[in-house]
Amino acid sequence: MSQAALDILKREHRAISAVLFCLKHTVGEARRGAIVPPFAMIHAVLDYLTSFPNRFHHPKEDTYLFPAVLARAPDLEPVIADLLAQHEEGEERVSDLKDRAAELQTLWNGRWQGDGAAKFEAFADAVDSYVDFERAHGRKEGVEVMPRAQEALTEEDWAPIEAAFSANDDPIFGEEPRSRFDNLYSRIVALAPAPMGYAEREKPAKAPPPPEPESRLERASRQKLLTLNWI
Repeated sequence: MSQAALDILKREHRAISAVLFCLKHTVGEARRGAIVPPFAMIHAVLDYLTSFPNRFHHPKEDTYLFPAVLARAPDLEPVIADLLAQHEEGEERVSDLKDRAAELQTLWNGRWQGDGAAKFEAFADAVDSYVDFERAHGRKEGVEVMPRAQEALTEEDWAPIEAAFSANDDPIFGEEPRSRFDNLYSRIVALAPAPMGYAEREKPAKAPPPPEPESRLERASRQKLLTLNWI
């Protein structure tokens, strides 16, 4: 078993989870009227989700991790087929969210214009659905694939997986994209309204309803977003 490869995978999954939580929480705050829609942060999160999971993390799972697991545990073929399909669906969902966010920004001028409020409600529902989808995907991978990988893969199997995920200067990704992902993550934290990040909360003129109590999981995820250094 390669502890280094597992540590990289877990760290990347935590980073993705933290960003997803930030998106869901902040859009939810805007939906209930606690803050104005933070479009700069929403765009940064969706850029991150396009650039990192969909262009960097998932392709390496598809190319290195999943084939190695299938070679040692062929009974997992239906599970891995589902995960591969979910990678494609996740990319489509993010693309749809980006299109919706771009349209919504044109409908905001200090208040919603036209049918902007209804479209933002639909956008918030789509965000919730996407985050739930990605959380279920992560659970499936973590419960059904990773334990078998730890059990079945040899050091020789792990070597190319570790090299792929820790590569710094490979011809496809190299240092520049890694730096860009790191900068995007830092930008999200800078743009996210407090307490999720460091930006000031821009409140609407009308006072919002009181917030629902924060769960222990939400509090832990918020702290993870503020402290995580995933590169």
